[in-house]
Amino acid sequence: MAIESTAIVLTERIDALAAALRAAGVSQEQSSSLLAAAATATMHALTLDALLDEKPGAAVQPEPAAADELAWSRVRLAA
Repeated sequence: MAIESTAIVLTERIDALAAALRAAGVSQEQSSSLLAAAATATMHALTLDALLDEKPGAAVQPEPAAADELAWSRVRLAA
């Protein structure tokens, strides 16, 4: 739920940035570049928020037998 509220707030801020750029008469090219950077930063922020929100130990750990099979299945590379 926190990620959704963060996404809404950040989306509203990007919309406000777009409106401010239009009101200031910033060129379409500069506005596009700034909004693209803002969208990228927003996606990074949401990704970090999601990663930090995960519970520890949520990652799937291979069973010991499966880990042994992985060790034996490695291929030696020629030097």
